[in-house]
Amino acid sequence: MKKLTFLILASCFTIAAVAQNNFLLYSFKGNVSVVENNVETKAKVGKPLNSNATIKLTAGAAATLICNEAAMFTLTKPGTYALKNFGDSCKVSSNSVSSNYVKYVWAQMTKSSGAPGSNRKAYMNNVGAVTRSINNIWVDPRLDTVNFSSGDSFPLSWKSYAEAKNFEFFLYSSDNISQPIFKTTVSKLKIPIADFINKLKPGNSYFWTAAIKGEENEELKIFNYVSKEAFAQIEKEMKDQGAAFEAPAEQAYRLAFMLEDAHYLAEAYQYYTKAATLDPANALYRATLMSFKKDYEIK
Repeated sequence: MKKLTFLILASCFTIAAVAQNNFLLYSFKGNVSVVENNVETKAKVGKPLNSNATIKLTAGAAATLICNEAAMFTLTKPGTYALKNFGDSCKVSSNSVSSNYVKYVWAQMTKSSGAPGSNRKAYMNNVGAVTRSINNIWVDPRLDTVNFSSGDSFPLSWKSYAEAKNFEFFLYSSDNISQPIFKTTVSKLKIPIADFINKLKPGNSYFWTAAIKGEENEELKIFNYVSKEAFAQIEKEMKDQGAAFEAPAEQAYRLAFMLEDAHYLAEAYQYYTKAATLDPANALYRATLMSFKKDYEIK
């Protein structure tokens, strides 16, 4: 019996030893270094770390880490931190940072294959419903609802199952879908928001659709023209959900992800561009911007 008890205890200790926490360096500022296997190197965003690693911070430095895919915590005081002592910080709590975003960043920065940033959709809450149209036009479900405040170079786009040279774009007020308030013919499978935004009033909702010239398309998509004041409040709330420390590039990338998830696509494009500009060496930020532009027909 004693031998059996010893074996059970030994097995438990072995499992505990194996179940180590894993970390990812999400963002940092100042002089931050990492010590692994007695070798000290400069910190790098996206660097995976195990619980045997140590983080060093000098005065004025800060580092935010992701632990076990979902938990996030920040170190702000100068000192040397053994990550094996941060088991409690790896427990998922009521952290205000979007858990979907944290899981997404972890997956992107740790995966070894596939195009970075191309599977954002899998980590977003609402990407629209799949339509079953019988006409020749298909609109990506991510464009089922578009919230817009600024960035009128962003286009509304569609696909065509039939070869056609001209397409008609229709825009309706939310209280009258029998007569369009704007109609135009285009030769491309998209139209910049700039072409019709002056017909709309901030704070109102509209419907839009596209069809091969001479045909009809009864599937209407939603376009919400959000006032700058309302968007500023949404933007502030998203910024406030960040970690205790978040570098400008990381903040811009997080805001882009959250705005895209909330269907503020033009604004998300601005922030994806900002993130890639602030940290041009970050392959994830560059690749995501390219993927976003491809998804939404931005040239």
